[in-house]
Amino acid sequence: MSETDYFNGFDENKYKDEARQRWGYTPQYKESQRDWQSYSRDQKEAIKAEGGRITIRMVGKDARTKPDDPDVQAAVADYHAYINIYFYACDTEFMRKLSDIWVEDLRFAINYERIREGGATFMCKAVNIFCNQRKNKLCLTTCQSDQVACGKGNITVLFDTGNS
Repeated sequence: MSETDYFNGFDENKYKDEARQRWGYTPQYKESQRDWQSYSRDQKEAIKAEGGRITIRMVGKDARTKPDDPDVQAAVADYHAYINIYFYACDTEFMRKLSDIWVEDLRFAINYERIREGGATFMCKAVNIFCNQRKNKLCLTTCQSDQVACGKGNITVLFDTGNS
């Protein structure tokens, strides 16, 4: 899949009402709406292509790659910056919540699964590692048995990131 294919067929108006209902009260939603409307059609296409490139780097196609791989973590950092540059102020805790949605909502998960099987869970693990590394203390996160996975049916555990 190429970076231009990643958002192929995405209709920004399809979920507009649902997004407003779920997140319309948040500053992130308001900021993203204001910013997105300010971009030209060409700018939007360029932003989507950049997001596709970063996403493909984060998920990767090699099933042997681990979520803590330095290249994956660099891609997650780039994606975090991408959200902050083009959409809204996104701290690591908000990024962590986004990664949970990417697994829990199949409409998001399918996009990562198109890149590689298990892609959504892989992304969530990588994002949690990224967020944990930016905290210099014990982190509370949504986890499965490997202690950094995400999604439905999870338990919450407290673990040491090794950064304290």
